[in-house]
Amino acid sequence: MPDLKSRSSPVVLIGDIVDSRTHRDRQALHDLLEEALEQVNSAVPVDDPAVITLGDEFQGVYPTLGAAAQASFLIRAGLHPRADVRFGLGRGEVATLDPERGIHDGPGYWAARDAIVLAEDRADRAQTRTSRTAYVAPDEPPGQVAAVQAALDCLDFMVGSLSTTSREILGGLMHGQAQHDLADRVGISPSAVSQRVRRDGIGVALEAMTALGGLP
Repeated sequence: MPDLKSRSSPVVLIGDIVDSRTHRDRQALHDLLEEALEQVNSAVPVDDPAVITLGDEFQGVYPTLGAAAQASFLIRAGLHPRADVRFGLGRGEVATLDPERGIHDGPGYWAARDAIVLAEDRADRAQTRTSRTAYVAPDEPPGQVAAVQAALDCLDFMVGSLSTTSREILGGLMHGQAQHDLADRVGISPSAVSQRVRRDGIGVALEAMTALGGLP
């Protein structure tokens, strides 16, 4: 179990779009990211709303690890299939150096920056190429951090292995859409949607997201 200090520390999320420089329509990609962040900011508890800080990078601060993880799930779903994204989650205190320009600092940001570098490094290795999310929390027990990372790795693998249609179904279910409505949207029968939820592990992914979303 996390100690009181780690439980009270916020979690910083830093994300960036994978291979954004080679995207054929960067303006459309920027607009899509803004829309995804706006939706997430209204759906997930947040201390400091997620905002774009550079052309392909964004950040936000969340009261719990679960909220930060949930934000990452929704952002990734919102950008699919136009783009993929990697995330660094860092636990630690944060400080606002310049509120007018939104300049922040502190151990939480340092940890999140280390985490996104780690996520990129892991994605470059053959054995962890589906990894998109890394978690760094220097004040938490290493075994606890490793357990969270293992769960994130498994979920990244499951989501990254889904077909485009199954990813769209997953995204719709994450937003509370009914299976019969999703069937019309993706052009398959309701029974085929149910089969994909069971066969492709969509239901397992949803349960894993719910569990991770409840972490303090």
